[in-house]
Amino acid sequence: MKQTVKLSLISVALLSQLQAQNQYNLEAINVSASQGTTLDKKDVTDSVTVITKEAIEEARVTTLNEALSKLGGLSMTQNGGAGKASSMFVRGMSSQRILVLIDGVRHNNPTLPGAIAEFSQITLNNVEQIEIIKGSQSGVWGSDATGAVINIVTNKAKKGLHGVANVEYGSFDSKKLSMQASYANDDYDVLIGGMVYGLDGFSAAEPKKSEAQYGERYDAIGLEKDKYLNQSLNAKLGYNVSDEDRVELNVQATNSDIDFDSGTGVTQDSSIPNTILKNRFYNVNYKHKGSTHQISANYNLSTFDRDNTLVGYVYVNTGSVNELKIDDKVTYMKDSFVRVGASYQKFEQEEITANTTKNYSATSAFATNYNKFSFISDLNSVVTESVRFDSYDNLDDSLTGKLGVKQFMHKDYYVSANLGTGYNAPTLGQLYGPYGANPDLKPEKSLTSDVTLGNDKVWISGFYNEITDLIDYVSDPITYAGGYVQIDGKSKFKGVELGYEDYLFDALGVNATYTYVKTQDANGKELARRPKDQVDLKATYYATEDVDVGLNAQYIGQRYDGDLYGGAKGAYTGKYVVVNFVSNVKINKHVTAYAKIDNLADEYYQTVDGYATAGRSLYLGLNAKY
Repeated sequence: MKQTVKLSLISVALLSQLQAQNQYNLEAINVSASQGTTLDKKDVTDSVTVITKEAIEEARVTTLNEALSKLGGLSMTQNGGAGKASSMFVRGMSSQRILVLIDGVRHNNPTLPGAIAEFSQITLNNVEQIEIIKGSQSGVWGSDATGAVINIVTNKAKKGLHGVANVEYGSFDSKKLSMQASYANDDYDVLIGGMVYGLDGFSAAEPKKSEAQYGERYDAIGLEKDKYLNQSLNAKLGYNVSDEDRVELNVQATNSDIDFDSGTGVTQDSSIPNTILKNRFYNVNYKHKGSTHQISANYNLSTFDRDNTLVGYVYVNTGSVNELKIDDKVTYMKDSFVRVGASYQKFEQEEITANTTKNYSATSAFATNYNKFSFISDLNSVVTESVRFDSYDNLDDSLTGKLGVKQFMHKDYYVSANLGTGYNAPTLGQLYGPYGANPDLKPEKSLTSDVTLGNDKVWISGFYNEITDLIDYVSDPITYAGGYVQIDGKSKFKGVELGYEDYLFDALGVNATYTYVKTQDANGKELARRPKDQVDLKATYYATEDVDVGLNAQYIGQRYDGDLYGGAKGAYTGKYVVVNFVSNVKINKHVTAYAKIDNLADEYYQTVDGYATAGRSLYLGLNAKY
């Protein structure tokens, strides 16, 4: 039991969130986004963090942004509480350069200015694992993947009839109910699930640092609550045509009602602004698995519908991404393969004004070669090469590539290195949207590199990234007037990541990571909202087979909010520590009770100047499995 637990904890780098009775080992941790196909995590050259289903369940996180912040150790900002707009930063690279996939379907919304995925709207009740692949992945996935890929794999139906239900109640009159049922036999499988998550919340707007009331929470100064309701549904159907052939249909739907405020600071508090969001995602795929060929043909459709009501007017963001893709993984030696394929993507934005539709499309061809062999005794060497060509109908064409190597030197000690080029097309929202659109924008090009030395307990990575002709938004903090501009030249991102993880004293799982990032644009100015230093600590005490108690803490170092006109820096929002508590008690083999306290010390902080964060909050829940 001790060895099984130790392997489980180490392999997923999430020691603080796993119970001692989890029965899986190092060989079971696979990554599917690194080269566009499934590989054992230890055979991947990229810097990868995997968040497992068990970690998600035991941490009791609800949304993607919560999981990435608490379990993935990433930097996050959010414009208020649950459901409000949020942004992620990976090694200083922002959300618009992070591609988010769920079962291979793009969740980046092309109508939003940064084509960002809506992290706060993605719920996790049906997630098997989350993969964070750092560095440029454009050579594999194309545009929007210059900083990282976040790949979400949803649950698969297991043989027989199974069910899961979860109910939770907590602070801010928060209510959550999720259910999932599945059935599978040798011929077909079906899985259906859903979640309803809502709360009264708190005011999104809060006093800015420049206002006299800074430091007081919304209820003390009479600000109104901004409510949130998320209703999501997922379904997955599969049919085994033969031992080698399978067809699948996946559907995901999210409806959200989001109250927010007109902007930052007390004067922007308002009961009028709200958003009604309806996002739909569809995937139909055919898979053939032969002795040397694994063929996959996919049609993916992502649709986005956002109705925004503000003071005096309403505007609509409606858009879609259509993708048709086929690829073939050809195994030509025991541990070597080449993956080749082609795709067609169409990005469309509709109904911003009457009779206005904007779109662009890309036709792509891509190839990846993968080799694993042993130069020295039984110590493995891994080499991967990827190349991709994207031809756009009204943007510059793109040729990107990726090279990775990994060499084991002694037992589990290894050194790895990765070099990748990236291409980030300007989004339809940046080119033609209602906020500061600039139709003259051209694509960004990037270069990312990293070197890692480590083993299964400790590692250190150094990275260097640069973006040529970075696209950024410049605005007046008083009038909010502004627009998207291109910063000519090279913007640079460099830093160091360190990590340690172990299972101590037969009862204590620990994990610690430190990230240092230095950023500057082509004019030498520091980029906003990226903390220079970040520390993530996690610890779980496994009291018995049925009880665990965990703490996780995050320190955000120096960080400033944004540029002011005239070149001055905005308010500093960093230098704080947030501590969270969670405990799980297994009542019997089917039912687990849990409690969590977020912001245990009731720390007052803001991730964006003038937008609120939650104080100490308590949540209680029950989870049942059959």
